[in-house]
Amino acid sequence: MYKRILFIAITSLIPLFASAQQDQRLRDRDPDLAAAKKLWGDLQQANFHTGPFYWMSRLRISDAGYTETGYLPTGNQSGGLSLTVEAPNRFYFVPRKKVIFSVDLNPSYSFFSEGERDRQFNYSARGDMHLLFNHLYLDVYALRADQLRAHVADINRLATAREDEVGVGGEFKYSSRTSALFSVRASEIRYPENRFQPDPDPEHIPIEVLDREERNGRLALHHKTFPRTSLFVAGERSEYDFPNKADYRSSRTYGGGGFAYDAGRTQVRLEVGATRLAFEDVSQPDFQGVTAQLNATRGNGRWTYYLNADRDLGFSIFLNNPYFVATSAAVGADLVTTRRLTLHARSVFERDEYEQPVLGRTRTDDISFSSVGFTYAIRRARLGADVGWYERDSTAFGDTDSGIRYVLRLSFTP
Repeated sequence: MYKRILFIAITSLIPLFASAQQDQRLRDRDPDLAAAKKLWGDLQQANFHTGPFYWMSRLRISDAGYTETGYLPTGNQSGGLSLTVEAPNRFYFVPRKKVIFSVDLNPSYSFFSEGERDRQFNYSARGDMHLLFNHLYLDVYALRADQLRAHVADINRLATAREDEVGVGGEFKYSSRTSALFSVRASEIRYPENRFQPDPDPEHIPIEVLDREERNGRLALHHKTFPRTSLFVAGERSEYDFPNKADYRSSRTYGGGGFAYDAGRTQVRLEVGATRLAFEDVSQPDFQGVTAQLNATRGNGRWTYYLNADRDLGFSIFLNNPYFVATSAAVGADLVTTRRLTLHARSVFERDEYEQPVLGRTRTDDISFSSVGFTYAIRRARLGADVGWYERDSTAFGDTDSGIRYVLRLSFTP
């Protein structure tokens, strides 16, 4: 019932926004939408352009657990690097100024050492139709991904996830100070047995338990209260179905708010709210508490500093625990020493907490990785490497590890 009410409420706002934008012709000092600006910025960076067609292409090599803000190895990576070679491509077709079609294709190949497998082909594909009006931006999309991913929390292993998703999202800008961001999506996540999956051990259940269907709707109202600061409130509703674990069927509600500060070289965004995860099976423990997200960057001459922090929930396959609470933070600094060379220093931390004790012991996992490294640009190529100390400590069943880890990164633009 709640799912239908939320879906009707959000989708009914879309035509209302479309008609209202005709009455705001001269009111806005800055009528451009944030998403539309980013879209046109991407077109300017295209490698190839002819008529209404644009193409952006890259080639990247990096460790499976590496992201832009840090690196957290998994148990599969203890003995060495698990490299992934990927070739992301984005195609744009712009038949009209207010209608843009895009297709993202990202084939990749992973090399790792685990069990009987040592390599695997992966891919992701996404298609979008972008509609750009004076005060309204809509993005209707569909995606499919079949990729090896690092599951740092809970199982501490690499695993292959297959995901299908369709949805619509966008932004309505009522005036230069007031806007609304909305999204409705439905997705299906599977961990197929014919792909690489971690072998279950005595303390874990097979990862196929996490196969699920998700339906989500979100609405956020923003107001630029001060010249550099916007305040916002947000509401969200999600529902989950688990075909292999019926007692995990649940719903999640969220209500909160925060602010976004943009002063050019300094940008901060904070969102905090109350979250409730309720299971239909009364034998499963519900969650009710605070979740939050913080993103901050600061540029100062050749230095760039950043801080990201997050507190959220994740579904678990650990015994008697349907979920865990993950609190993470990433802090770092980049120093541009020359036109080609940039130095990095990064630290990533994560704590995963489980509510239900197992054999009289409550599980808490602490994970950290602090590193230093560099990125060197040579014409169309960028080469980078990081080295640091990794440590994982757990109060349950000896899931501990520590030692020096190395990260290699290479990207090439045709």
